[in-house]
Amino acid sequence: MVSSRSIALVKKRLQVLLIVCMLVGIGLRCTNAAHKVYWHDEVYTTIRVLGHSGESIEEKIFTDAVVSATELQTLQQFPDSRRWSNTWSALVSHPEHPPLFYLLERLWVGIWGPSVTSFRALAIVFGLMLLPLTYWACQQLWQDRWAGLIATCLMAISPIQLLYSQEAREYSLWVCLILWTHGCLIRAMRSSDRYSSNAVVVRSPKTATIRRWGLYSVSMALMLYTTLLSVLVVGAHGLYVLISGSRQHWQRFSMALGGAFFTFIPWMFVIWNNQAKLESATEWTTFRQPLGQLVKYWGLHLSSAVMDFGLPLEHSYTYLLPPVVLILLLVSLWQLLLVTPPATMAFCMVSLMVPALGLILPDLINGGQLSVSTRYFMPSLLMVILILAGWLRQLILSDRSMYRLWGQIILTLLLTVGLVSGTLSAMSFTWWNKNTDYHGHTMGNIIRQTEKPLVLAAKGGTTLGNMISLSYAVAPDTGFVFFPSGRLPELPTGYSDYFVAYANSQELLDEIASKTGRTVVLADGDYPLWRLD
Repeated sequence: MVSSRSIALVKKRLQVLLIVCMLVGIGLRCTNAAHKVYWHDEVYTTIRVLGHSGESIEEKIFTDAVVSATELQTLQQFPDSRRWSNTWSALVSHPEHPPLFYLLERLWVGIWGPSVTSFRALAIVFGLMLLPLTYWACQQLWQDRWAGLIATCLMAISPIQLLYSQEAREYSLWVCLILWTHGCLIRAMRSSDRYSSNAVVVRSPKTATIRRWGLYSVSMALMLYTTLLSVLVVGAHGLYVLISGSRQHWQRFSMALGGAFFTFIPWMFVIWNNQAKLESATEWTTFRQPLGQLVKYWGLHLSSAVMDFGLPLEHSYTYLLPPVVLILLLVSLWQLLLVTPPATMAFCMVSLMVPALGLILPDLINGGQLSVSTRYFMPSLLMVILILAGWLRQLILSDRSMYRLWGQIILTLLLTVGLVSGTLSAMSFTWWNKNTDYHGHTMGNIIRQTEKPLVLAAKGGTTLGNMISLSYAVAPDTGFVFFPSGRLPELPTGYSDYFVAYANSQELLDEIASKTGRTVVLADGDYPLWRLD
C-alpha cells in the first residue's frame, strides 16, 4: 500500500517535471539564437539555399578591391533572378549533402526572408519537434509512457541537441527522422498482424502491415535525403531485423529498403556524376589524428548527450566525466538486459553500436578523422538518451524504495548537469561546434576597437566562409581585401589598422611582412588574427 502511494507520488512528480523541462528546453532553444557566431558551414548553407555558388562569389570578391562587411553580407541575400533552379544547381554541385533540408530551408526563407534568425529558425522548429518524437519513439521501444516521459525530459535539455537546434544545418532534421524511422520499424516488427479489440473500424492485417512498412520505407527515404550518414542507421536496422525478425520480417524489410533506395536513385546519379567533387569535399576525413586524440573525442561525443561545459580538449574534464557517463551507460545496459525482452535489447545494442562503429572502425583501420565530429554520432547519442530513460524508469517506478531513491537522484543529477550545460552554451556567443570560427566573436571585438580597420584575406579552402562569418562580428563599414596566395596587392591607404585573418601558413605571413615592410604579430591572445605594425 505504501509502495503504491509512493509510486503514484513519483508519477505526479514526473508529470510536473515534464512540463518544467519542456518549457526550459523551448526557452534554451530560442535563447540568443540570432547572436551566436554564424560559422563557415552555416554561411555555405545560406549560399547554396539562395542559389549562389562559392566559385561565382569568389570571382566577384577576389579582385584586390576593398569590400565592406555590409557588401559581403549582401552575398547572403537572394540573387536578382531568385529561381529555384539556381538553388538546385548549387545543391547538386555538392553531392555530399543530400537536398531535403536545404530545399525546406529554401521554402522557409522564401516566406520569411533570408537572415541569420530565419535560417536558424527552421532548425529550432525541428529541435522542438524532436521532443514529441522522443516521447513517441520511446513509447514504441519500451511500451511504457513513463519511459517516454523521462526520455523527453532528458532530450529537452540534452546539450548536444540544444546546440544543433540552433544551427542552420541538417542535423536537427536528421535526429527527428532517425527517431521517426526507429519508431516506424519497431511498430512494423511488433504486432503487425493483430486486430485491435477496441477499434471501431478494424483494418485487415494485410492492410495494417502494408501501411506500417510503407511508412517505414518513406521515413528511410527522407532520412537518406537528409544525410548520407543515414546508411549507418539503415545498416543497424538491417542487422536488428536479421537478429530478431522472422523470414517474413526480413522479406518485408527488404521490400521497404528497396523502395527507399529506389526513391534515392536520383541523388545516387548526382553522386555518380560528381564523384570528384565528393572526394574533394570529404578529403579532410582522411587526415590522420593520433589515437589518443581520437579516444578523447569519442569520450566527449558520448558525454555530450547529457553534459557539455565547453571546456578545452586537454582539460581534466576530458579524462574524468566521459568515463562516468560510459559507466552509467554500461550499468543501464546490464540491468536492462536482465529484465528486457531480447528483441528490445537487440534494437538498443545495434542502434547504439553500429552507427558509432561505422565511424570509428574506418579511422582505426585506414587512419583518418571522420570520427572526430560529434554531429556524425547523432544516432548513437539519441540511443544513449532512450537507454538511460528505460533504465531510470525501471528504478524510479520500482517496488523497492531504495531503487526509487537512486533513480530519482540519478535523474536529478542528469537534469541538473544538462541544465547547467545548456544554460552555459545558450548564453555564450560561441561554442566548440563553431569549429574554425570558434574565436570569430572575439576577433570581431578586437577589430571593432580600432577606428577604421582593413582585413586582409588570402584565398584558401575555407576563406570565403570564414570571412563572411567574421563580417557579422565587425562594424558594417569594416573593409576586406581578398587576394590569391602569392599575389598580395598594394595596401590601400587611409586605414587606421591592418589585420590578417585566418592565415593558412607561416609562409603567407612572412610574405606579407616582406612586401609591406611591416611586422606581423598576433593581434591578441592565441586567435587566428594578426596585426600589421
